[in-house]
Amino acid sequence: MSRNIKRTLRSLTGFLLAASALCSASAAAAEALVITDAKVRTMNPAVPLAEALAIDEDGVILAVGDEAGVLEKAGADAHVVKLGGKLVLPGFQDAHVHLIEAGVNASLCEFEAFASLEETKATVRDCVEESEGDWVVGSGVSMTNLLDETDDPVGVLDKISSDRPILILDDIGHGAWANSVALEAAGYDKLESNPPGGIILRDEKTGTPNGIVLENAQQKLRNLAFPDTPENVKFAYESMLPTLKTMAENGITTVSDAGGFWPQGHLKAWEMAEKNDTLTLRAANALYVYPDLPFDAQVEKLSSFYSNDPNRLLKFNQVKIYVDGILEQRTGALLAPYRQGPGIDHGFDSGFLYFDEAMLDRYSKVLSEKGFKLHYHVTGDRGARLALDAIAQSDPTPGPHRLTHIYLLDKADYGRFKDEGVVADFQLAPSSLSREYDTFIRKFIGDRADNMMPAGSIEKTGATVVMSSDFDADELSPLVKIQTALERKKDGAPDVETAVKWMTINPAKLLNQDDKTGTIESGKFADLVVIDKDIFDIPIKEIGKAAVEATLLQGDPVYDAEGLFSGN
Repeated sequence: MSRNIKRTLRSLTGFLLAASALCSASAAAAEALVITDAKVRTMNPAVPLAEALAIDEDGVILAVGDEAGVLEKAGADAHVVKLGGKLVLPGFQDAHVHLIEAGVNASLCEFEAFASLEETKATVRDCVEESEGDWVVGSGVSMTNLLDETDDPVGVLDKISSDRPILILDDIGHGAWANSVALEAAGYDKLESNPPGGIILRDEKTGTPNGIVLENAQQKLRNLAFPDTPENVKFAYESMLPTLKTMAENGITTVSDAGGFWPQGHLKAWEMAEKNDTLTLRAANALYVYPDLPFDAQVEKLSSFYSNDPNRLLKFNQVKIYVDGILEQRTGALLAPYRQGPGIDHGFDSGFLYFDEAMLDRYSKVLSEKGFKLHYHVTGDRGARLALDAIAQSDPTPGPHRLTHIYLLDKADYGRFKDEGVVADFQLAPSSLSREYDTFIRKFIGDRADNMMPAGSIEKTGATVVMSSDFDADELSPLVKIQTALERKKDGAPDVETAVKWMTINPAKLLNQDDKTGTIESGKFADLVVIDKDIFDIPIKEIGKAAVEATLLQGDPVYDAEGLFSGN
């Protein structure tokens, strides 16, 4: 029986736990896989290095240690794979991705974020001609750049198509550009104020919508363009398959999808992948909390989606709560106002909140009591404080809860992460080292940029720090991010071990699966990544160039570039 077929059976009957596997060691040993001639970095402080490991037929690690001892434990019939000194690590765990969105965006008309207006209009025309559905949808435009190029965004689109709705999503997931037909479909042409959690930009003279919507205001348009129909579920499913392949190619064995747009049928797409045995990673996903939906009805709906079976690859056990927006749109909530100067003028001098404080606390308390882990989007220091305050009033049982992004954080709040058991989730992408980005963001926040994304400082407090990607909004490669974290002169990772910990055992703790994954130990699942070089023993500047050669999910090779496991 192939390992893939066996994994299908496990998804129906539950994965075998380590205890039962060890009780039947003689049967497991008959088909054991031994990985040897390798440098095994276990991320287990008790036994940090090993020469070999053995995996039973159910994907559970039988033994870790020296080659002779592992071979003896595995038995004479074991299949042996020699790796020629390559590095073996626990599989990377990316606790903040937008997996379905990344796949869908790759299938849409693609725009260059900072193209000229004429280039952008040409892309819109091509998109209208090529699109077959009712809606014309693209992605990738920078809203700030677009507004620098034209003061009549809606007019630009209306001249291209006045009868079909056009929706162009931005390059960072916090805004959209729409024509009049699309705005009317959402009812925004008749709305005189901002919708809950969103901003509708308006013409200064007429007060009518100018075609640009920010934050939650885009979600109604997205839901209209991608309703929960069998065709759209199939589209979402087929769009996510290449992204799953990309995850495996990068050594990622666990994700937490932070999109969670349940009105678009995304949950069904994930379930389809699990049912079809095309889910090549573990997924502990979040559900988006909409500010514009009735409280009781939304809580009931979210609770109906809740799933947290530890024996399944797929879970929906988190809620994604946006507290604020993003700094470059001046929607991240700050304790002190933004600097005057360039950027989008929407009237919120100190940023924007998706929920008022009372509603934020109410959702947090009730949803945590329903068993959900709380996953807060925060970029500004005020947003971070409000999220920490909400957690303090919530049920800690499903935790740990977390804050993600955390571009700005008041130093008075540094210690609260450890004190309140909150996980700090950062995206330390190469852009965080860019002088160009540093100059750009200082236009909005000035010298506050000196202390952005204080991952190293939070690590020093003893709190749990996680490093994730926010893919496809930012860099995916764990190896590139590890290099970036080490190259940060301030508030980066102090050493390679810490940076790797931020992407292995720490996210496993965040996702409540550190008893099964995150380190290479007997009794845990063999979620592994094989890398061509020992990133602990090469110059930092070379880490991002190291290559993932194989990825194993519970002993199954879901990616095997060099055919290392082809004989298994």
